[in-house]
Amino acid sequence: MADGSGSEENLETKLVAAAAGPPAESSGGMSWLPLSSEFGRRLIEQSEGRLRDLSWFRTDWQRGGALTGYAIWEEGGEALPVVVKLPVPPRERLWLKVLQGAEDVAPRLLADGDEVGGYDLAWVVMERIEHGPLGTAWGGVEFDLLIEAAARFYKAASVFETPEPEPEWDWHALLERARKKVRDIDITEAKRWKAALKSARKRVDGWAETWAQRPRNHWCHGDLHLGNAMTRSAPPGGPALLFDYARVHAGHWLRDAIYFEHLYWASPELLDGRKLCNQLVKAMRQQGVEVEEDWAEWAEAYRALTAMMVPLRLQQEGAPVYVEAALELLEKHV
Repeated sequence: MADGSGSEENLETKLVAAAAGPPAESSGGMSWLPLSSEFGRRLIEQSEGRLRDLSWFRTDWQRGGALTGYAIWEEGGEALPVVVKLPVPPRERLWLKVLQGAEDVAPRLLADGDEVGGYDLAWVVMERIEHGPLGTAWGGVEFDLLIEAAARFYKAASVFETPEPEPEWDWHALLERARKKVRDIDITEAKRWKAALKSARKRVDGWAETWAQRPRNHWCHGDLHLGNAMTRSAPPGGPALLFDYARVHAGHWLRDAIYFEHLYWASPELLDGRKLCNQLVKAMRQQGVEVEEDWAEWAEAYRALTAMMVPLRLQQEGAPVYVEAALELLEKHV
């Protein structure tokens, strides 16, 4: 059984290889619940008495079908509360391993492996972080804690080589798909959407050209939001640690920042005046991470492109209040 503390040969090579493919859910959409008792028993047997009291659970924010459980891990005479997860995507497992040397970035990894009872299933045992995910219990500080955690991640990740740069999207094709979607479905404020997307045809080249000027060979977390961060200290304490590294990919940090920001387009009052991108830039510079001078211009272009694509993501982000907020933002840019 791997103990999570040793080095793995060619780990960085494997990290790059794992990041070259598209992000995937750990279970491929499969439910492992019927097999949970069997996998739990076999994993406990493999641990040679170090793992015990395993009970599986499912969180409200968990999107895949992977098994997640609370347990106790015996180490050095201590009984440590831990979280067990299986199956784990190669990308997530490798990032948990390489981030172990960074302070206050990822949970402590106590053990991991790539098979359970003869089955090819990757798994991890990591510390159980007591408080979180981040939310209103932190009284607004949750936004600051997540931004600081992201900056620490970018610093820690910057020492690893990225694979080929993130490919550019065909923004013209996406715009036309969005226009077709608006014509074919019942969307809030359909006439305004049609007008805004028609006007966007005159601007999309400029947005795309501006956005294309960014570097595309940095590491992005890929799923930066409050539900993916917890703290060892009770609210409103920190620092926060990030988890769920299954979507880490090459790109530019603004992908993370605008994704996080866009979650609050419809409820900016929750931010209490915070400018999340500006705040992240300050936190990154405090960590010694280089920030390009043109970042604000790139951010504006990507906001417009993100708003333009909302009709294509109604299944995930179709709340009327959010759709309206995205439309208003797009109208300001066209």
